Amino acid sequence: MKAVALRPLSGRFYRTVVIDRIAHVLDPPGPTSAGRYHRHGQPALYTSAEPQWAIMATAGYMREDGRARVVVPLEISEALVVDQHDEDVCLALGIDRDRSNLSWRIALSEGREPPSWHGADLARAAGADGIIDRSRQIPGGWHLNLFRWNALAAPR
Repeated sequence: MKAVALRPLSGRFYRTVVIDRIAHVLDPPGPTSAGRYHRHGQPALYTSAEPQWAIMATAGYMREDGRARVVVPLEISEALVVDQHDEDVCLALGIDRDRSNLSWRIALSEGREPPSWHGADLARAAGADGIIDRSRQIPGGWHLNLFRWNALAAPR
């Protein structure tokens, strides 16, 4: 795999969690959970660059389950990420940015592997701490999704 420049990223990000899970805001998903950028059992910490974006990103889940959620600010430091806004980096890694935007939930429901998992696999293999996801719903919006955090040599 060709070496690429990962984007250094630090700052305040926002995570929306079910209110009764607020004490576990930094916990990875459970072993039966899957998401846009993680397979069952893989760690992932989904955050947004703006509080309103965090709310918008989870609004569909809130409509589905009706569970109250809260937005929690997180200070993230020293993450090296694949930025899917960067076409050259994505091309060098073999990440199809547009396929990452396809519905991961539909793919799973049809028994297929979500295309975004392949992009996340390639980002992980490149040594990235996470991936920047271009929002499908928010013009100019984006989300930071970490693969590892609060461990040796990982972002804090």
